[in-house]
Amino acid sequence: MTETSPHSTPGTSWTRRILTRHRPLLIATLVSAFLITGIGWWSLDAVRRTLEESLRSELTTALQANVTALDLWIQGQMRTATLLATDPTIRDPANAVLEQARTNGGAGSFSGVGPVPGAGFTGNTNSKAFQLSRVLDERLAIAGYQAAVLVGTNGRVVASSGRMRVRPGSLVPADHLELFQKVLTHGEPLLITPFKPPRPAGRNGPGGRRSPDRIPGTGPTPGMRSATAETGGTNAFPSRLGGESDRGPRGELQVMQILAPIRGANGRIHGVLAVVLRPEAEFTRVLSVARTGSSGETFAFDPEGRLLSQSRFEEQLRRLGLLTNSPGVSSALNLVLRDPGGDLTRGFVSPTAATGQVLMRFVANAVSEPAGASVLPFRDYRGVPVVGAWHWMEEHQFGVVTKIDADEAFRPLRVLRLIFQILLLLVVLAAVVGVVASHAGSVWRRRFDEAQLRARQLGQYTLVEKIGEGAMGVVYRARHALLRRETAVKLLLPQRADEGLIRQFESEVQMTCRLSHPNTIQVFDYGHTADGIFYYAMELLQGLTLQDLSDRHGALPEARAVHLLRQVAGSLQEAHGIGLIHRDIKPGNLFLTQRGGMPDTIKVLDFGLVRDVSREVGSAGGKPSASRFLGTPLYMAPETIQSLGHGDAASDLYALGAVAYLLVTGHPVFQADTVEEAWELHQNAIPVPPNQRGHAQVSRQLESLILDCLAKDPASRPSSMTEFLVRLETSPEAQAWTAVLRREWWARHVKTADREPVEGPLDPMCSEVKSTIRIDLSTRGPGGGDSGEH
Repeated sequence: MTETSPHSTPGTSWTRRILTRHRPLLIATLVSAFLITGIGWWSLDAVRRTLEESLRSELTTALQANVTALDLWIQGQMRTATLLATDPTIRDPANAVLEQARTNGGAGSFSGVGPVPGAGFTGNTNSKAFQLSRVLDERLAIAGYQAAVLVGTNGRVVASSGRMRVRPGSLVPADHLELFQKVLTHGEPLLITPFKPPRPAGRNGPGGRRSPDRIPGTGPTPGMRSATAETGGTNAFPSRLGGESDRGPRGELQVMQILAPIRGANGRIHGVLAVVLRPEAEFTRVLSVARTGSSGETFAFDPEGRLLSQSRFEEQLRRLGLLTNSPGVSSALNLVLRDPGGDLTRGFVSPTAATGQVLMRFVANAVSEPAGASVLPFRDYRGVPVVGAWHWMEEHQFGVVTKIDADEAFRPLRVLRLIFQILLLLVVLAAVVGVVASHAGSVWRRRFDEAQLRARQLGQYTLVEKIGEGAMGVVYRARHALLRRETAVKLLLPQRADEGLIRQFESEVQMTCRLSHPNTIQVFDYGHTADGIFYYAMELLQGLTLQDLSDRHGALPEARAVHLLRQVAGSLQEAHGIGLIHRDIKPGNLFLTQRGGMPDTIKVLDFGLVRDVSREVGSAGGKPSASRFLGTPLYMAPETIQSLGHGDAASDLYALGAVAYLLVTGHPVFQADTVEEAWELHQNAIPVPPNQRGHAQVSRQLESLILDCLAKDPASRPSSMTEFLVRLETSPEAQAWTAVLRREWWARHVKTADREPVEGPLDPMCSEVKSTIRIDLSTRGPGGGDSGEH
């Protein structure tokens, strides 16, 4: 009998039947799932590479557009500042003021100087300083600048105009001094990136008002030391933001400057004109020329990683606590672009202080690598995974980054992955639905067929109820119309009636009909219906198999084991005598019942695998023809394992020896978890003698007989069933299981129609004995017998 393991259960048998029946559909599903998975993986990989390349190109293009726009804007501002510095109406009075400041020692004290609008100067309105201030006011309004400051070669302010008021004599901040010196040396305009002026000292004039010669947002911050502290001057321009070491309160005014040289008539540079503008008006706006997606952003930053332009996520930064809620405070110059270590927008709380965090990867890359792009996600200053490109503007000493949230950037890839997952699930779902629908259709079709069968007569037999089903047929409880006798009717349904199965089905009936031994199940009748259903009727048995008996009660007394083995051997002796080999002797095919008032009667069942050796004599090569039989692993002789389909009297003797071993020990000859392991043990392992297994106590004669039956070499086994019976009678317990003991046991443990069972230690088997017993053939392969009840 074909099995997937030596021990079969109804659940595994049912599952195996379902899998076998729907194997083509399941294989097609697995192939489809494999193809979809393979195609999906390849497609996703190809789309990912294409998307990454496209994303890299898009980010680089957007970055270059913003960098180009920013560079053009800076160049335009430099040209404007240069035009102002070279305009004769500004250049000439500026040179005169610079010369006067130089001759006066640069102290900022100008004799005869009249009031200077917006500069806080007093003096003659016809002076050069007055002319310079008036012209600058006009030009600044046209150019859109906030203010202008004139600085001498010694780094001190000599005049100012516009909205800012800087006291003459103030010194340029130390961190700007190098840039002013470059302009004085090379004569080329330069940009000073956005910075935040420190708040003024707040010196008040008469009446408690702020002195008009100090400009809000300019001048030294209390507590700060700079180059002016050592020279006694004051800062003309606030220091550009530095690191975390800066102290003192900061104003929210943000400015940037364009420096242009002032040349004399001889071409020599006499000073620098610094025009002042507000970065939020144009600098941040220029960086928004090109933006990628709804989450895209371009921003500028200084070498220390401080944001120079405004973030587009100002409100979100305030909610996350990265930016104060104070009015007028923006992210520019107030945010250092650090990686918080996790996504703050999803509730992540950074375990380290802000000062201990590293810079954003793109910002750190820009400082060390002039330009590049990465589609590998990194966290931005909000902790959100982003992809982006960067560019470092060495000439102006600041960098630019264009980025977009990775979630948005890779959305097409996620959508495609979801589509493939849905397709795969649909294929699996379709397969499951197909199997369920097919199985349900099969069940309902079978039920319909059964209902039809129950409603009809098979010859003289009326079908009552189904009591079993196997690979070849279905077994029904039936009643003979004339004899009024209950029988078991086995039939082959039309949908299973291929030519090979019909031949084997008829062979089973014909061979079994030739047997008349009282311990062989009796066949009463067989025939065909008009629509092709083949059937036969046999005796209906009630009781239990030896497998059930062993499972319930373990090892049997030697006397009872001998009594049962004698009956099995007698049935097989008759079959072997006419050339029939059973080939599937096992405890499940040996049925224990009461017949004709004789308790403990054995019936040998299932001759569906029987082989007629008498018909094979003279066949080609004298070899037995291969059948569709495999056998039951725990009871197969070594030679049948080596040559599937082979079987003779010696193989039946081996199987009977294995059954005897189970009866006297309560255990099979070998314990195995797989078919292959069972086959390996039967071919090569030496059985443990029965008296060494558990609590078994059998005579030397019976133990010797069992071990001889289990010999690997067929020639070493008893020569026939006759010899087996002779040796069996040599057991000292051969006649000990008397009719009285048999009746007592059945009286204690058997539930009949008119008597309740007697309670006792073995009572749990009563329910098993009452019902008709199932013949365990459901796990047989295509050529096997049936699972039914008799």
